Amino acid sequence: MPLGLFLYKILTRLIAPFLGAFFRRRAKSGKEDASRIHERFAKYIEPRTTEKLIWFHAASVGESQLLLELARRLINEGIKDATFLFTCQTQTAAGLITKTLKDDPHFSGVTTAQKMAPVDTKTATRLFLDHWQPDLTIFAEGEIWPNQLLALEARDIPAVLVNARMTEKSTLGWLRWKKTAEAVFSTYDLLIAADVQTKTGLEALSGKPVINPGNLKSALPAPSVDEDTYQTLLSAVGAQDVFLAASTHAGEEALIIDAFPKLEPRPLLIIAPRHPERGDEVDALLSCTKLRVSRWSETRSIPHGTDVLLADTMGEMGLWYRLANSVYLGGGHAPGVGGHNPLEALRLGKPILTGPSLFNFSDLTKRLQQRGGFTIVEDAEALIAAYPPAPVSEAMKEALETDAKGPMAATLTAIDPILQRVGLKV
Repeated sequence: MPLGLFLYKILTRLIAPFLGAFFRRRAKSGKEDASRIHERFAKYIEPRTTEKLIWFHAASVGESQLLLELARRLINEGIKDATFLFTCQTQTAAGLITKTLKDDPHFSGVTTAQKMAPVDTKTATRLFLDHWQPDLTIFAEGEIWPNQLLALEARDIPAVLVNARMTEKSTLGWLRWKKTAEAVFSTYDLLIAADVQTKTGLEALSGKPVINPGNLKSALPAPSVDEDTYQTLLSAVGAQDVFLAASTHAGEEALIIDAFPKLEPRPLLIIAPRHPERGDEVDALLSCTKLRVSRWSETRSIPHGTDVLLADTMGEMGLWYRLANSVYLGGGHAPGVGGHNPLEALRLGKPILTGPSLFNFSDLTKRLQQRGGFTIVEDAEALIAAYPPAPVSEAMKEALETDAKGPMAATLTAIDPILQRVGLKV
Protein backbone atom coordinates (compact mmCIF):
# COMPACT_ATOMS: atom_id res chain seq x y z
CA MET A 1 0.00 0.00 0.00
CA PRO A 2 1.41 3.45 -0.91
CA LEU A 3 2.55 5.52 2.06
CA GLY A 4 0.09 8.35 1.42
CA LEU A 5 -2.86 5.98 1.35
CA PHE A 6 -1.64 4.22 4.49
CA LEU A 7 -1.41 7.56 6.30
CA TYR A 8 -4.88 8.57 5.09
CA LYS A 9 -6.36 5.35 6.42
CA ILE A 10 -4.65 5.86 9.78
CA LEU A 11 -5.82 9.49 9.94
CA THR A 12 -9.46 8.69 9.16
CA ARG A 13 -9.38 5.91 11.75
CA LEU A 14 -7.99 8.27 14.40
CA ILE A 15 -10.49 11.07 13.76
CA ALA A 16 -13.53 8.81 13.40
CA PRO A 17 -14.46 8.91 17.14
CA PHE A 18 -14.54 12.72 17.08
CA LEU A 19 -16.66 13.21 13.95
CA GLY A 20 -19.95 13.06 15.83
CA ALA A 21 -18.92 16.03 17.97
CA PHE A 22 -17.68 17.82 14.85
CA PHE A 23 -21.05 17.55 13.13
CA ARG A 24 -22.92 18.54 16.29
CA ARG A 25 -20.85 21.74 16.44
CA ARG A 26 -21.65 22.37 12.79
CA ALA A 27 -25.33 21.90 13.58
CA LYS A 28 -25.17 24.51 16.36
CA SER A 29 -23.74 27.02 13.87
CA GLY A 30 -26.44 26.24 11.30
CA LYS A 31 -24.12 24.43 8.88
CA GLU A 32 -25.57 20.99 9.49
CA ASP A 33 -29.05 19.60 10.10
CA ALA A 34 -28.94 17.99 13.55
CA SER A 35 -31.79 15.63 12.64
CA ARG A 36 -29.71 14.18 9.79
CA ILE A 37 -26.32 13.68 11.42
CA HIS A 38 -26.99 9.93 11.64
CA GLU A 39 -26.94 9.83 7.82
CA ARG A 40 -23.28 10.88 7.90
CA PHE A 41 -22.54 7.59 9.61
CA ALA A 42 -24.94 5.50 7.48
CA LYS A 43 -27.20 4.69 10.43
CA TYR A 44 -30.98 4.35 10.79
CA ILE A 45 -31.71 4.38 7.07
CA GLU A 46 -34.99 3.21 5.53
CA PRO A 47 -34.88 -0.09 3.59
CA ARG A 48 -33.64 -0.36 0.03
CA THR A 49 -36.60 -1.28 -2.19
CA THR A 50 -35.65 -1.94 -5.82
CA GLU A 51 -33.45 -4.56 -7.42
CA LYS A 52 -31.03 -2.04 -8.98
CA LEU A 53 -29.61 1.22 -7.57
CA ILE A 54 -27.50 4.06 -8.94
CA TRP A 55 -25.67 6.19 -6.39
CA PHE A 56 -25.14 9.80 -7.47
CA HIS A 57 -22.84 11.87 -5.25
CA ALA A 58 -22.09 15.59 -5.40
CA ALA A 59 -20.57 18.13 -3.06
CA SER A 60 -22.82 21.16 -3.39
CA VAL A 61 -25.55 22.84 -5.42
CA GLY A 62 -23.90 23.12 -8.83
CA GLU A 63 -22.72 19.53 -8.90
CA SER A 64 -26.12 18.33 -7.65
CA GLN A 65 -27.87 20.15 -10.48
CA LEU A 66 -25.53 18.47 -12.92
CA LEU A 67 -26.23 14.97 -11.57
CA LEU A 68 -29.97 15.61 -11.50
CA GLU A 69 -29.83 16.48 -15.20
CA LEU A 70 -27.73 13.39 -15.91
CA ALA A 71 -30.32 11.30 -14.06
CA ARG A 72 -33.10 12.84 -16.16
CA ARG A 73 -31.26 11.85 -19.33
CA LEU A 74 -30.77 8.30 -18.05
CA ILE A 75 -34.47 8.03 -17.28
CA ASN A 76 -35.26 9.30 -20.78
CA GLU A 77 -32.98 6.53 -22.13
CA GLY A 78 -35.07 3.90 -20.43
CA ILE A 79 -33.57 3.38 -16.97
CA LYS A 80 -36.60 3.39 -14.70
CA ASP A 81 -36.66 0.15 -12.69
CA ALA A 82 -34.00 1.31 -10.27
CA THR A 83 -33.50 3.51 -7.23
CA PHE A 84 -31.82 6.84 -7.89
CA LEU A 85 -29.95 7.65 -4.68
CA PHE A 86 -28.51 11.17 -4.35
CA THR A 87 -26.04 12.21 -1.65
CA CYS A 88 -24.42 15.59 -1.06
CA GLN A 89 -22.34 17.51 1.47
CA THR A 90 -24.38 20.68 2.11
CA GLN A 91 -27.85 21.49 3.42
CA THR A 92 -28.51 23.80 0.49
CA ALA A 93 -27.80 21.02 -1.99
CA ALA A 94 -29.92 18.58 0.02
CA GLY A 95 -32.85 20.98 -0.11
CA LEU A 96 -32.44 21.50 -3.84
CA ILE A 97 -32.31 17.75 -4.54
CA THR A 98 -35.30 16.99 -2.31
CA LYS A 99 -37.41 19.69 -3.95
CA THR A 100 -36.43 18.57 -7.45
CA LEU A 101 -37.19 14.92 -6.77
CA LYS A 102 -40.59 15.94 -5.42
CA ASP A 103 -41.58 18.47 -8.09
CA ASP A 104 -39.88 17.32 -11.31
CA PRO A 105 -42.16 14.97 -13.30
CA HIS A 106 -39.10 13.14 -14.66
CA PHE A 107 -38.72 11.47 -11.25
CA SER A 108 -42.37 10.69 -10.64
CA GLY A 109 -42.11 7.22 -12.13
CA VAL A 110 -38.90 6.09 -10.40
CA THR A 111 -37.82 5.33 -6.86
CA THR A 112 -35.62 8.09 -5.43
CA ALA A 113 -33.83 8.85 -2.18
CA GLN A 114 -31.78 11.79 -0.88
CA LYS A 115 -29.26 11.44 1.95
CA MET A 116 -26.38 13.39 3.39
CA ALA A 117 -23.06 11.99 2.23
CA PRO A 118 -21.42 9.43 4.49
CA VAL A 119 -18.09 10.36 6.02
CA ASP A 120 -15.08 8.72 4.40
CA THR A 121 -14.24 6.33 7.21
CA LYS A 122 -13.93 2.57 6.94
CA THR A 123 -16.94 1.88 9.17
CA ALA A 124 -19.32 4.44 7.65
CA THR A 125 -18.36 3.33 4.16
CA ARG A 126 -18.96 -0.33 5.00
CA LEU A 127 -22.36 0.39 6.57
CA PHE A 128 -23.41 2.60 3.66
CA LEU A 129 -22.43 0.07 0.99
CA ASP A 130 -23.83 -2.88 2.95
CA HIS A 131 -27.18 -1.11 3.15
CA TRP A 132 -27.54 0.45 -0.30
CA GLN A 133 -25.55 -2.07 -2.37
CA PRO A 134 -25.24 0.26 -5.39
CA ASP A 135 -24.85 -1.26 -8.83
CA LEU A 136 -23.15 1.89 -10.15
CA THR A 137 -21.73 5.04 -8.55
CA ILE A 138 -21.47 8.37 -10.32
CA PHE A 139 -19.45 11.09 -8.62
CA ALA A 140 -19.34 14.69 -9.81
CA GLU A 141 -16.38 16.97 -10.42
CA GLY A 142 -14.02 16.88 -7.43
CA GLU A 143 -15.51 14.27 -5.11
CA ILE A 144 -12.56 11.97 -4.47
CA TRP A 145 -12.85 9.90 -1.28
CA PRO A 146 -10.17 7.20 -1.04
CA ASN A 147 -11.83 4.87 1.47
CA GLN A 148 -15.07 4.86 -0.49
CA LEU A 149 -13.36 4.36 -3.84
CA LEU A 150 -11.23 1.47 -2.59
CA ALA A 151 -14.27 -0.18 -1.00
CA LEU A 152 -16.22 0.16 -4.26
CA GLU A 153 -13.35 -1.42 -6.15
CA ALA A 154 -13.13 -4.29 -3.65
CA ARG A 155 -16.84 -4.98 -4.14
CA ASP A 156 -16.57 -4.71 -7.93
CA ILE A 157 -18.99 -1.77 -8.03
CA PRO A 158 -18.17 0.51 -11.00
CA ALA A 159 -17.30 4.12 -10.19
CA VAL A 160 -17.55 6.96 -12.71
CA LEU A 161 -16.28 10.51 -12.25
CA VAL A 162 -18.18 12.92 -14.50
CA ASN A 163 -17.35 16.51 -15.35
CA ALA A 164 -14.13 16.17 -13.39
CA ARG A 165 -12.39 19.45 -12.64
CA MET A 166 -8.94 19.78 -11.15
CA THR A 167 -6.80 22.89 -10.86
CA GLU A 168 -3.13 22.84 -11.79
CA LYS A 169 -2.28 23.37 -8.10
CA SER A 170 -4.36 20.38 -7.06
CA THR A 171 -2.79 18.18 -9.75
CA LEU A 172 0.70 19.12 -8.60
CA GLY A 173 -0.30 18.32 -5.02
CA TRP A 174 -1.41 14.83 -5.99
CA LEU A 175 1.72 14.28 -8.08
CA ARG A 176 3.84 14.67 -4.97
CA TRP A 177 2.17 11.45 -3.86
CA LYS A 178 2.23 9.77 -7.27
CA LYS A 179 1.78 6.16 -6.11
CA THR A 180 -1.07 7.17 -3.80
CA ALA A 181 -2.73 9.13 -6.60
CA GLU A 182 -2.50 6.20 -8.98
CA ALA A 183 -3.93 3.83 -6.36
CA VAL A 184 -6.89 6.17 -5.82
CA PHE A 185 -7.66 7.41 -9.33
CA SER A 186 -7.16 4.03 -10.98
CA THR A 187 -10.20 2.76 -9.04
CA TYR A 188 -12.49 4.72 -11.35
CA ASP A 189 -13.85 2.64 -14.20
CA LEU A 190 -14.39 5.82 -16.21
CA LEU A 191 -12.96 9.32 -15.90
CA ILE A 192 -14.66 12.14 -17.82
CA ALA A 193 -12.99 15.56 -17.65
CA ALA A 194 -14.64 18.95 -18.06
CA ASP A 195 -11.57 20.58 -19.59
CA VAL A 196 -8.21 19.86 -21.19
CA GLN A 197 -6.19 20.75 -18.09
CA THR A 198 -8.12 18.23 -16.00
CA LYS A 199 -7.85 15.55 -18.69
CA THR A 200 -4.06 15.93 -18.79
CA GLY A 201 -3.81 15.89 -15.00
CA LEU A 202 -6.05 12.86 -14.51
CA GLU A 203 -4.21 10.85 -17.15
CA ALA A 204 -0.95 11.56 -15.34
CA LEU A 205 -2.47 10.62 -11.97
CA SER A 206 -4.46 7.53 -12.95
CA GLY A 207 -2.44 6.02 -15.76
CA LYS A 208 -5.73 5.63 -17.62
CA PRO A 209 -7.15 7.35 -20.72
CA VAL A 210 -9.53 10.19 -19.88
CA ILE A 211 -12.18 11.58 -22.20
CA ASN A 212 -12.87 15.30 -22.45
CA PRO A 213 -16.24 16.07 -24.05
CA GLY A 214 -16.48 19.54 -22.47
CA ASN A 215 -18.24 21.00 -19.44
CA LEU A 216 -21.46 19.13 -18.64
CA LYS A 217 -22.93 22.23 -17.04
CA SER A 218 -23.44 23.60 -20.54
CA ALA A 219 -26.30 21.10 -20.81
CA LEU A 220 -28.15 22.29 -17.72
CA PRO A 221 -31.54 23.83 -18.51
CA ALA A 222 -32.37 27.30 -17.28
CA PRO A 223 -33.80 27.11 -13.76
CA SER A 224 -37.58 26.93 -13.63
CA VAL A 225 -39.90 29.70 -12.49
CA ASP A 226 -43.43 30.06 -11.20
CA GLU A 227 -44.98 32.14 -13.97
CA ASP A 228 -47.66 33.79 -11.80
CA THR A 229 -45.09 34.96 -9.24
CA TYR A 230 -42.82 36.21 -12.00
CA GLN A 231 -45.56 38.26 -13.64
CA THR A 232 -46.61 39.75 -10.28
CA LEU A 233 -43.05 40.87 -9.49
CA LEU A 234 -42.51 42.12 -13.03
CA SER A 235 -45.49 44.42 -12.58
CA ALA A 236 -44.20 45.57 -9.19
CA VAL A 237 -40.78 46.44 -10.64
CA GLY A 238 -42.19 48.28 -13.63
CA ALA A 239 -39.63 50.09 -15.76
CA GLN A 240 -36.88 50.05 -13.11
CA ASP A 241 -33.74 48.06 -13.92
CA VAL A 242 -33.02 45.07 -11.69
CA PHE A 243 -29.47 44.13 -10.72
CA LEU A 244 -29.12 40.63 -9.25
CA ALA A 245 -26.23 39.65 -6.98
CA ALA A 246 -26.46 35.87 -7.36
CA SER A 247 -24.78 33.09 -5.38
CA THR A 248 -22.79 35.50 -3.23
CA HIS A 249 -20.45 34.53 -0.41
CA ALA A 250 -19.20 36.31 2.70
CA GLY A 251 -17.41 39.52 1.69
CA GLU A 252 -19.11 39.76 -1.69
CA GLU A 253 -22.33 41.20 -0.30
CA ALA A 254 -20.26 43.97 1.32
CA LEU A 255 -18.63 44.70 -2.05
CA ILE A 256 -22.03 44.96 -3.73
CA ILE A 257 -23.53 47.09 -0.97
CA ASP A 258 -20.54 49.43 -1.20
CA ALA A 259 -20.93 49.83 -4.96
CA PHE A 260 -24.73 49.97 -5.11
CA PRO A 261 -25.34 53.68 -4.22
CA LYS A 262 -23.04 54.69 -7.10
CA LEU A 263 -24.69 52.59 -9.83
CA GLU A 264 -26.32 54.60 -12.59
CA PRO A 265 -29.09 54.30 -13.54
CA ARG A 266 -30.04 53.30 -10.01
CA PRO A 267 -31.47 49.74 -10.10
CA LEU A 268 -33.45 47.63 -7.70
CA LEU A 269 -30.86 45.37 -6.09
CA ILE A 270 -31.67 41.72 -5.38
CA ILE A 271 -29.16 39.81 -3.25
CA ALA A 272 -29.48 36.01 -3.41
CA PRO A 273 -26.75 34.45 -1.20
CA ARG A 274 -25.31 31.13 -2.29
CA HIS A 275 -26.40 29.72 1.06
CA PRO A 276 -29.82 31.11 2.03
CA GLU A 277 -29.20 30.29 5.69
CA ARG A 278 -26.85 33.31 5.66
CA GLY A 279 -29.89 35.55 5.32
CA ASP A 280 -29.59 36.97 8.86
CA GLU A 281 -25.90 37.70 8.29
CA VAL A 282 -26.59 39.62 5.08
CA ASP A 283 -29.57 41.40 6.66
CA ALA A 284 -27.29 42.60 9.46
CA LEU A 285 -24.93 44.11 6.86
CA LEU A 286 -27.81 45.88 5.15
CA SER A 287 -29.15 47.20 8.46
CA CYS A 288 -25.99 49.31 8.79
CA THR A 289 -27.00 51.28 5.69
CA LYS A 290 -29.84 53.67 4.97
CA LEU A 291 -31.19 51.39 2.26
CA ARG A 292 -34.81 50.21 2.41
CA VAL A 293 -34.62 46.43 2.63
CA SER A 294 -37.27 43.75 2.19
CA ARG A 295 -36.74 40.06 2.92
CA TRP A 296 -38.41 37.77 0.45
CA SER A 297 -38.94 35.07 3.09
CA GLU A 298 -41.07 37.53 5.06
CA THR A 299 -42.87 39.62 2.44
CA ARG A 300 -43.12 37.38 -0.66
CA SER A 301 -43.42 40.68 -2.49
CA ILE A 302 -41.44 43.78 -3.44
CA PRO A 303 -43.02 46.63 -1.46
CA HIS A 304 -43.05 50.06 -3.08
CA GLY A 305 -39.86 51.99 -2.37
CA THR A 306 -37.68 48.91 -1.78
CA ASP A 307 -34.00 49.50 -2.53
CA VAL A 308 -32.78 45.96 -1.81
CA LEU A 309 -34.66 42.68 -1.88
CA LEU A 310 -32.91 39.98 0.14
CA ALA A 311 -33.75 36.71 -1.63
CA ASP A 312 -33.18 34.40 1.33
CA THR A 313 -35.07 31.32 0.14
CA MET A 314 -33.98 28.26 -1.77
CA GLY A 315 -34.96 27.05 -5.22
CA GLU A 316 -36.08 30.37 -6.72
CA MET A 317 -33.01 31.41 -8.71
CA GLY A 318 -34.98 30.99 -11.92
CA LEU A 319 -37.27 33.78 -10.74
CA TRP A 320 -34.42 36.14 -9.88
CA TYR A 321 -32.50 35.50 -13.11
CA ARG A 322 -35.59 36.24 -15.21
CA LEU A 323 -36.44 39.37 -13.26
CA ALA A 324 -32.90 40.76 -13.57
CA ASN A 325 -31.56 42.95 -16.35
CA SER A 326 -27.97 42.11 -15.37
CA VAL A 327 -26.16 39.92 -12.86
CA TYR A 328 -23.23 40.06 -10.48
CA LEU A 329 -22.24 36.40 -10.14
CA GLY A 330 -20.64 35.53 -6.81
CA GLY A 331 -17.72 33.25 -6.11
CA GLY A 332 -15.15 35.29 -8.03
CA HIS A 333 -14.29 37.61 -5.12
CA ALA A 334 -14.56 34.95 -2.38
CA PRO A 335 -11.24 33.32 -1.42
CA GLY A 336 -11.03 29.66 -2.33
CA VAL A 337 -14.41 29.41 -4.08
CA GLY A 338 -13.28 29.70 -7.69
CA GLY A 339 -16.45 31.11 -9.21
CA HIS A 340 -19.85 29.66 -10.08
CA ASN A 341 -21.51 28.42 -13.23
CA PRO A 342 -22.25 31.46 -15.46
CA LEU A 343 -24.23 29.57 -18.09
CA GLU A 344 -27.64 29.75 -16.38
CA ALA A 345 -27.72 33.54 -16.50
CA LEU A 346 -26.16 33.82 -19.94
CA ARG A 347 -28.58 31.32 -21.44
CA LEU A 348 -31.40 33.59 -20.26
CA GLY A 349 -29.71 36.55 -21.95
CA LYS A 350 -28.50 38.23 -18.74
CA PRO A 351 -25.02 39.85 -18.93
CA ILE A 352 -22.65 39.05 -16.08
CA LEU A 353 -20.14 40.92 -13.94
CA THR A 354 -17.99 38.74 -11.73
CA GLY A 355 -14.72 38.62 -9.82
CA PRO A 356 -11.32 37.46 -11.13
CA SER A 357 -10.87 34.24 -9.10
CA LEU A 358 -12.54 31.76 -11.46
CA PHE A 359 -10.21 28.76 -11.33
CA ASN A 360 -13.12 26.30 -11.38
CA PHE A 361 -14.21 27.62 -14.77
CA SER A 362 -10.91 28.75 -16.29
CA ASP A 363 -11.39 27.26 -19.77
CA LEU A 364 -15.01 28.34 -19.94
CA THR A 365 -14.44 31.92 -18.83
CA LYS A 366 -11.66 32.41 -21.37
CA ARG A 367 -14.12 31.56 -24.13
CA LEU A 368 -16.92 33.63 -22.62
CA GLN A 369 -14.81 36.78 -22.41
CA GLN A 370 -14.31 36.65 -26.16
CA ARG A 371 -18.03 36.50 -26.94
CA GLY A 372 -19.54 39.54 -25.17
CA GLY A 373 -21.82 39.71 -22.12
CA PHE A 374 -19.31 38.39 -19.58
CA THR A 375 -17.05 40.88 -17.78
CA ILE A 376 -14.50 40.36 -15.00
CA VAL A 377 -14.19 43.21 -12.48
CA GLU A 378 -11.41 43.46 -9.92
CA ASP A 379 -13.19 45.43 -7.21
CA ALA A 380 -16.15 47.67 -6.36
CA GLU A 381 -14.79 50.62 -8.33
CA ALA A 382 -14.34 48.47 -11.43
CA LEU A 383 -17.88 47.15 -10.98
CA ILE A 384 -19.26 50.70 -10.83
CA ALA A 385 -17.37 51.61 -13.98
CA ALA A 386 -18.62 48.52 -15.84
CA TYR A 387 -22.28 48.98 -14.88
CA PRO A 388 -24.54 48.50 -16.74
CA PRO A 389 -22.71 45.66 -18.50
CA ALA A 390 -22.79 45.18 -22.25
CA PRO A 391 -25.66 42.94 -23.37
CA VAL A 392 -25.20 39.28 -24.24
CA SER A 393 -24.10 39.14 -27.87
CA GLU A 394 -25.74 37.07 -30.58
CA ALA A 395 -22.42 35.23 -30.96
CA MET A 396 -22.63 34.26 -27.30
CA LYS A 397 -26.20 32.99 -27.63
CA GLU A 398 -25.36 30.90 -30.70
CA ALA A 399 -22.23 29.46 -29.09
CA LEU A 400 -24.14 28.48 -25.94
CA GLU A 401 -26.69 26.57 -27.97
CA THR A 402 -23.92 24.71 -29.79
CA ASP A 403 -21.99 23.99 -26.59
CA ALA A 404 -25.08 22.61 -24.82
CA LYS A 405 -25.42 19.48 -26.95
CA GLY A 406 -22.06 17.76 -27.20
CA PRO A 407 -20.79 17.14 -23.62
CA MET A 408 -23.94 15.39 -22.34
CA ALA A 409 -24.29 13.22 -25.43
CA ALA A 410 -20.64 12.14 -25.20
CA THR A 411 -20.96 11.43 -21.47
CA LEU A 412 -24.03 9.24 -21.95
CA THR A 413 -22.29 7.34 -24.74
CA ALA A 414 -19.25 6.74 -22.52
CA ILE A 415 -21.36 5.50 -19.60
CA ASP A 416 -23.56 3.22 -21.72
CA PRO A 417 -21.24 0.14 -21.73
CA ILE A 418 -21.07 0.24 -17.93
CA LEU A 419 -24.87 0.47 -17.67
CA GLN A 420 -25.15 -2.61 -19.86
CA ARG A 421 -22.47 -4.46 -17.90
CA VAL A 422 -24.28 -4.09 -14.58
CA GLY A 423 -27.70 -4.84 -16.00
CA LEU A 424 -29.13 -1.34 -15.80
CA LYS A 425 -29.66 -1.16 -19.54
CA VAL A 426 -30.35 -3.83 -22.13
